[in-house]
Amino acid sequence: MDENNEAPRTEGGNAKYAVVGLLLLLGGGGAYLATRPSATPPARTPPPAVADAGAPAPPPTTPMVAAPIELPAEEPDAGPPPPTNNGPPRVRYVTRYVDACPGQLTDPGAVTRTAQANFGALRACYERELRGNPQLRGPLTAELKVGTSGRIEDVRVSTPMNSRALVDCVKASLRRLQVPPARGGCALAQVRFNFSPRD
Repeated sequence: MDENNEAPRTEGGNAKYAVVGLLLLLGGGGAYLATRPSATPPARTPPPAVADAGAPAPPPTTPMVAAPIELPAEEPDAGPPPPTNNGPPRVRYVTRYVDACPGQLTDPGAVTRTAQANFGALRACYERELRGNPQLRGPLTAELKVGTSGRIEDVRVSTPMNSRALVDCVKASLRRLQVPPARGGCALAQVRFNFSPRD
């Protein structure tokens, strides 16, 4: 029996495992590549169309908009309430205002006396209007604008009596008066009357 018998050496045992591992690795990578989804190529945009010289141009595209909003019809303002019919309206006739005057009357009492002395002409105006309106009565105030010559330059009449003709007649009668002149410019004088039917 040979004493030099040794157990057989296994060379390349590790190399065999390395080759098997390498094959598994390559096989797994190939399988992954085979099952991976392919990337989709980007969509190609068509080249812009060149318009034919003789063909009509295409209509422009309009943007999409929402349906128009309909507004309600405009209503008129209500305004003031209609007047209630409680008989004829009361009208107060007032003539235009006399301009302010810086002068002074030389004799204020003479102006009042002159106006009162001519009350008959004013009473005639009242009597004429009383025939058409038996209920006509009330006070009347007249403001006289006396000039530096003593002439009545303007008259302002205020009364609650509803008679334009009476007011115009009174103004015309008072304008005919001649009174003591004002000094330093025109001056204002006020006279009052009261009208009522005779008993």
